[in-house]
Amino acid sequence: MTMAGQLRVFGKEKKAPGSGTMWRTVVPPEQRARIGSLIGSAEEQLLQLCGVQSGPTAEVARRLLRGLGHSASLIEAAWKRAAVAAVNGGVPLEEVARWVDVPVEVLRSMLTADEREDGVRAGRGDGCVGC
Repeated sequence: MTMAGQLRVFGKEKKAPGSGTMWRTVVPPEQRARIGSLIGSAEEQLLQLCGVQSGPTAEVARRLLRGLGHSASLIEAAWKRAAVAAVNGGVPLEEVARWVDVPVEVLRSMLTADEREDGVRAGRGDGCVGC
């Protein structure tokens, strides 16, 4: 990229952080693959639940609730990883919090807790969520 092109991208980033970057450029392939895998697993779980609606009420309810609970966990893991990727890609935490309809402090603590659990690092581009 030419110097003029780099300056244009930098200028756009200053106006709207994260909006001038491409997802595939700022999110490592391993993280993109993990997000895709979580979404795929949740989709597979939900599709399996479609045919589970016959039999005794307690058994059907148990299978549905367990399956839905597992799918919800997979979806939550995917959206947390996507939120981390967005923040690390330069999107302000406040904007990501608005998108997922979660207070900024709650999102910050959720992402920081996940970082401790599985090493996914969230920050505002400089590796800092708690600052």
